[in-house]
Amino acid sequence: MNKDKSIQRLEKLIDELQDNLFSFAFFRLGDEKEAEDMVQETFVRYYRESQMTHIVNDKAWLYKVLHRLCIDHQRSPMKTVSLKAIENREDDSHQELFREYIRIEQLLAPLPEEQATIVKMHFTDELTFSEIADILGISRDTVKSRYRYAMEKLQKTMKKKTNFD
Repeated sequence: MNKDKSIQRLEKLIDELQDNLFSFAFFRLGDEKEAEDMVQETFVRYYRESQMTHIVNDKAWLYKVLHRLCIDHQRSPMKTVSLKAIENREDDSHQELFREYIRIEQLLAPLPEEQATIVKMHFTDELTFSEIADILGISRDTVKSRYRYAMEKLQKTMKKKTNFD
């Protein structure tokens, strides 16, 4: 693919997916700046890769790379997310987004990570089970079963909470 077409394709993907990818990264990292950096790095990697090979499913490729970047970033020894620090932010720029992040993290806290990831991808990122399977490199049936187990566990948790209130 020539450079002009590659740049046009990249620009189109940025226009279409940048906000969704930011949201995806933000709901994993809880930090606006880090999410922006991860999305930017994802697009840079996409451009480089598209120069060398043909990417069949652009959207899945972008989400897969971003997902891995977020995981690597979370494993970094420098990374520590504090919900209290997020709640006490003085910057108002994305205050509602931060509150939503906190609500989601608290709701999904009882779930194993692989189940919570699928719930986030399905609800906050509005990805289909097939897209999630492509991104995570697992079967669609595995995605569906993890999602079902997550929903069952969340329902039990909610019933317990309402019985104690």
